[in-house]
Parts: sequence; structure tokens; C-alpha cells
Amino acid sequence: MAIAFFVLGILSLFLGVSLYAGLGYTAGLAAWAADIPLEAIIASAAGALNKEIWLAIPLFILTGFLMTEGTSMDRLVNAVNAFLGWMPGGLALVMIVTCAFFGACSGSIVSAVAAVGSIMIPMMEEQGYGRAWSAALVAVAGILAMLIPPSNPFIIYCGVTETPVGPMFLAGILPGLLLVLVLYIAVLLTPEGRIRAGRRYTWRQRGQALYEVFPIFGTPLIILGGIYGGLASAVEAAALACAYSALIGSLIYRKLTFQGTIEALRASIRITSMIFVLVAMAYALNAVITMLGVPIALVSFGLDLGKWGFLFMVLAVMLFTGCFLEEISTMAVIVPILWPTVVKLGIDPLHFGVIVCTAAAIGYTTPPVALNLYTAASVANLDAMEIFRKIFPFLIGIIIVNAIVIFIPELSIWIPRWVYP
Repeated sequence: MAIAFFVLGILSLFLGVSLYAGLGYTAGLAAWAADIPLEAIIASAAGALNKEIWLAIPLFILTGFLMTEGTSMDRLVNAVNAFLGWMPGGLALVMIVTCAFFGACSGSIVSAVAAVGSIMIPMMEEQGYGRAWSAALVAVAGILAMLIPPSNPFIIYCGVTETPVGPMFLAGILPGLLLVLVLYIAVLLTPEGRIRAGRRYTWRQRGQALYEVFPIFGTPLIILGGIYGGLASAVEAAALACAYSALIGSLIYRKLTFQGTIEALRASIRITSMIFVLVAMAYALNAVITMLGVPIALVSFGLDLGKWGFLFMVLAVMLFTGCFLEEISTMAVIVPILWPTVVKLGIDPLHFGVIVCTAAAIGYTTPPVALNLYTAASVANLDAMEIFRKIFPFLIGIIIVNAIVIFIPELSIWIPRWVYP
């Protein structure tokens, strides 16, 4: 009976029920059917939020919005364009690299799509790139904000599995750079890859463009330097980055107004509330699943598959569930179920974290959830399905990156082992 209620609750998500409501009442009904005390489920949901590392998430989100409101994103785009725009498909590469850099400042996937897409899509349309094609590229390139540290999905993963945040951030660097390369190769394989920028920058102009964005480089320097220099924890580094973004926005670029600060705070509160409600409901559902013995049964099944078979099964599960669950819910529900098998098979937590986070992030571009896709559609003023039809070459690229990371664990663990011997 409990399994039937669980399946019924999951099916309701396909019918458009809100994620937090679907997860919550699925947990409640399954617990009632299995005669599990509701107090235990409520305690699990409440206890899920009692972790210090969660404080970094709203601070990184706020950092991203303060940068959007207070710094000149067109200057950042201009600086990247000055150095890379001359290449074939140059503006597409500029969009990819700018998404990666914005991710290094905020860790927010959707913010990267909105901030970069609002500037790059019109610019690329003027140079001959299709509007829907450009929107599709930024929807996928925004996923780089998940791999390039700091990363909010990595923080969720670390909170769920008790993996140290510092090494986990480092684990995403090489896979992130690989994704930049693969996405650019995908661009070159399309007709848009033959488009070249009409403007050539002199070295003097490049120097001027770099000078104008130099203060922005301080944000990732504070985050990464603070954490890996031993000067600050992840939460403290997020707070420092937040303060620094407000400082340069108001005193250096002079674009961050009082109203802009209020808007950044409102947007951050709205997104943070959504994330933590989802985390709490996902933990409640996971408590029921655990009490029903699903993780124990999965351990036996995973051991029969072996390490590689299990990892490819995880990839398939994440790709499927990502179509229907937002990534935060997927991480909080699925990862704890898989975790006992990961431990039994001796899979490195950093390696596993990169695999599941990247695979789950694909759900940001695949309907019906597809937050990146809908954000890009809003920015481009196009229908989401029109953009989705252009997205497949880039989705294939991400899946290829996932497969490479599975077979080459050193991509995930080499830098963390070098920094943390």
C-alpha cells in the first residue's frame, strides 16, 4: 500500500502538481499507509535544514543578483569578446565562457542564463545567429555555473552526503573546462560555427576592456582564495563575496541603487525559500523511502551491476528524473537512496558528486521542469518548445561529458588530491 501511494504521488508530479506539494503529500500518505509515525517524518524534514553549510546558498544567490544589478555585465561580455570573439563561432564561445565566469562569481545556474542571455542573445542575433539557437545555447551553457566553483548544487550534495565542500568545489573545475570545450565543438559542428565577428580588437582595446572588468575578478578570488587559503569557511567566503559585490556595485561601477539592492534581496529570498522548502519535503520523502528498505535493496542490486554498471544506471536515472524533478529535489531524494551503494562499491564521493550533479542539471533544459529553458525563453521572448528543438546538439555534448567523467575519475579527483594531499 505504501509503495502504491508513493507511485501515485510521483505520478501526480507528471500532472503539474507543485513539486513541494507533491513531495510532501507523497511522504505523508506513504508514511500513513506504512504505519510510520508522522512525527518521525516531520523531524526528518525539520532536521534537514539544521546544517550550517546551507547558509552559503542564499549568500551565493544574493551575490549573483547583486552582480547583475550592480556591475555592468555588458563590460564583462565585451572583455571576453575582445579576446575570443575573433574565432569561428566567436560570439557563441563568448557566451559559453561568460556563463562559466558568472558561475564562478555566483554559483547560480538560472541567474547565469538570465544575466548573460539578456545581453548576448540580441548581440548574437545582430551577427547572424538564430535567436532560438542562441537561447538554446545559453540555456545549456548556464549549467557551467553548476560545475565551476562555487556551485549551489554541489553545496546541496555536500549537505546530503557530508562531503567536504572545499574538495567538492575543486572536483568540478576540470569537468567544467571539458564542458566548455565540448560545447564549443558542438557549436563548430553547426552552421553557426562558421560565423565570425565583424569587429577586431587591438591589444590596446583588449587592455582597456580587461581594465574595466578587473574589479569583478575579485569576487571569485575572494571565494576561492578565502576557502583554499584557509582564511574562511564556505559560508564566510560567501558572505565576503556578497559584501564585495555590493561594494563594487555601489562605489566602483555606481550602478547598484537602493532599489536595485531591494530587488536583489527579494529575488534571493524567493529562490532561497523555494530551495529550502523543496529540500525539507525531499528529506521527508527520503525518510519514508529509507524506512521502507529501498536503499538496502538497492545495495544488493548495485553490487550485482558492479561499479561501472551502477554508475551508468545512475546516469540514466538522473537523466530521467531530471525531466520531472527540479535538480534540488532530485539531489535530496535520489542521492541518499544511492549513497549506501556508493559506499559499498568504494566509489570516490567527489567523482560521484560530479556525475550526479551534472546529470541532474540536464533537467534544467528538458521539459516539463526546465528552469533554464523557460528562463532563456523569457529572455529571448520566444516559445520554450521552439528553443528546445535547437537544444539537442548541446544536450548530447553534456551526456558525452558525463560519460567521459565516468570513465576517467581523475578528471574529478586529481585537483582535490593535489590541493588536499
